[in-house]
Amino acid sequence: MSLRALRALCAVGTFALLPAVAGAQDSKPISVGVMGGLSLPMGDLADGVESGYNITGNIYLKPAASRFSFRGDVGYESFGGKASNSVVGFDLNVLSVTGNILFPLSSTTAEGSIRPYLIGGGGLYRTKFEGTGTASGQESESSNDLGIGVGGGFEFKLAGFSTFAEARFVNVFGDGEQSSSRWIPITFGIRF
Repeated sequence: MSLRALRALCAVGTFALLPAVAGAQDSKPISVGVMGGLSLPMGDLADGVESGYNITGNIYLKPAASRFSFRGDVGYESFGGKASNSVVGFDLNVLSVTGNILFPLSSTTAEGSIRPYLIGGGGLYRTKFEGTGTASGQESESSNDLGIGVGGGFEFKLAGFSTFAEARFVNVFGDGEQSSSRWIPITFGIRF
């Protein structure tokens, strides 16, 4: 299955679930959300790529007896390459599947309330470099690596849904001579 087909399948699946679980925030054990925003590269990654964008679909699981929530994410990030002598033009795309734990810093669940939270987790990141012309003649390269992400955000509860803003630090571990890739996604989203 191509990366483009997998992205389309994830987007369709996420939006197909929205009506089935609308209004399922803290009163129901399952809810869904979507988010998107800016991705800021750091370290060695920032030397090769410009700031990019991200879009992610989420599914939330909230056990009744737990203060914690669990969130599964399927995300896509895209970065445009900086021009260099060895590469004419390229893009770096990352498809991720991660599991996260959310810890609310406030127990308030009333409408109109702002609730800060911490988030942490990890998962699998498929990184794909696509060149439009290189000195070595290589056009594309991909790898599957493990990564982690930690951060925090604020959720604003409304009638039947909530909005949120979140920032995380993501580190995808490289293998062999490849160094780790790091970036900070700053996202805004909606949860049903």
